[in-house]
Amino acid sequence: MSTDAPDRRVSLGRILLGRVLGNLVILFLLFDGASKFVPWSTVTGAMDRMGYGPGEVLERGMGIISIACTTLAIPPTSILSAILWTGYFGDRVITYLHLV
Repeated sequence: MSTDAPDRRVSLGRILLGRVLGNLVILFLLFDGASKFVPWSTVTGAMDRMGYGPGEVLERGMGIISIACTTLAIPPTSILSAILWTGYFGDRVITYLHLV
């Protein structure tokens, strides 16, 4: 039995590059979520200007959501993580466009 499909092997370098870049994104998102637990005046002031109010409770809630969405990035639940992140970032874009 002969197949006409070309050989589609992926090099080890590309696999490693994909894993490194993916892990860098995950580390950044975890850092972003963890930074929401520190009550910085610039962040709370910016949230107040965006219309969210100056509360630190909302900021911590956003950090919890961010960390929860990132921890779902493991392979069995990565599709769910991508869907949740799409909604999370979509809300941020709408908030930004509302201000402009």
